[in-house]
Amino acid sequence: MRKIFFAGAGTAGHVEPALAVANYLRELHPEISCHFLGTASGIETALVSKAGFPLHLIEKVPFPRRANLAALKWPLRFRRTLREVEELVSGSDLIIGFGGYVAAPAYLAARRSGIPIIAHEANAKMGLANRLARRCGATMLGAFSKDPSVQVGIPLRPSIVELAGADREQRSLLKKEALRAMNLDPDAPTILIFGGSLGSIKFNETIQSSQKELARSGFQMIHAVGGKNEVPQAQAGYFPTSYIEDMAQAYAASDLVISRSGAVTVTETGVLGIYTLYVPLPIGNGEQAENAKVVTESGGGEIIKNAAFTSQWLLANADRLMLAAKNYGSRGARLNFPLDAGSKIASRALQVIDHE
Repeated sequence: MRKIFFAGAGTAGHVEPALAVANYLRELHPEISCHFLGTASGIETALVSKAGFPLHLIEKVPFPRRANLAALKWPLRFRRTLREVEELVSGSDLIIGFGGYVAAPAYLAARRSGIPIIAHEANAKMGLANRLARRCGATMLGAFSKDPSVQVGIPLRPSIVELAGADREQRSLLKKEALRAMNLDPDAPTILIFGGSLGSIKFNETIQSSQKELARSGFQMIHAVGGKNEVPQAQAGYFPTSYIEDMAQAYAASDLVISRSGAVTVTETGVLGIYTLYVPLPIGNGEQAENAKVVTESGGGEIIKNAAFTSQWLLANADRLMLAAKNYGSRGARLNFPLDAGSKIASRALQVIDHE
């Protein structure tokens, strides 16, 4: 049996696209065994296990960004992890990387073991791990690349693809059904707020300070606070949850989205045509701001810096944002991101395996 290892871990933005490809391969090519690398602290422990794929946990060894004791210990820890990964992937036919802390040791282990690599860059700006993948001779694929031989999009969940294909009448019915399922008013303007799979303290503080005033102004909210944060009490016009299991339902319910601008979120809101206020994470190499620009430059939303996103700002701009969202939605505008990225990446994987 042929074996593919998926290196995508840490956040849903890394894990969900990898799962989309693995699910596609499992359905159409059950003779291929799909395995995942992960760490004990990543969301993959829940998502991959639920999907029924083997998950192999390794030590999380982030690259040190400052000189300290941890930096001195890092080379030894990384070498130990690299040996562990080499043992795990031994005999595999392919490594497919989607990012996260497991990607770098997976790429190096593949190169040292002579295993071919496919690396998918989800962001508009390439990260360190995929720069390493390129140096390791990987076949590079990307979500936002202008090179047609590289650009494949981001694998999306089937429920998102189905929602993207719904017409205006179907979307209206789905919206009412989704809001009723959350005990929300099917006719009230609805804001969906989420800060990624781990949540956002900044978002939670801003919403906590503004929720009652927004409710008095006629807005209702769906608010994902993150799995590690305490879930507030539900109130009239306010539906809090730790983690949104059914993102298609949440999107169907919403008129306006407030979110980080990870690549998956940008793609989902773009293809669904939901006007979005993007609040890029103020860390990393600036990739989230670049992701958001892909949509905002086409009129599908706007960007605000993390520090500027306060309850005072939100209360002062909520009416303007909702009006922009209603106008954008009424035009039926959406970005033409590929909806078949999962099958495209799977096809590339099969090509690589068949040529070995």
